[in-house]
Amino acid sequence: MVEVSPWSPAEIVETAVSGDPRHWVPAATADVWMRPLLFDTVRGAWTNVVRIDMHGFISRHAHPSPVHGYVIRGTWHYLERDWRAEEGSYVFEAPGDIHTLTGDGFS
Repeated sequence: MVEVSPWSPAEIVETAVSGDPRHWVPAATADVWMRPLLFDTVRGAWTNVVRIDMHGFISRHAHPSPVHGYVIRGTWHYLERDWRAEEGSYVFEAPGDIHTLTGDGFS
């Protein structure tokens, strides 16, 4: 048996892609939804799943902290880059990078 430190947070086991519409929060852009999974108030980080139900321009933005993304389904890209993130892709966004997220097709 593994001894768990009393300072360790509890494990989180959750269905990331929920079919329950109550689990999804609408984003600022129509047809874009977020599923919050974790808010780390100590480190100032969060984890969520983003669902994009549209094709085309989503938003031009930057993040103050690093972003790690994994594509579950569909494809998307940044207008400023020559690659496409598709099913199974991992994407790292450096803090402060300005990019324009565009949906290519989500089903």
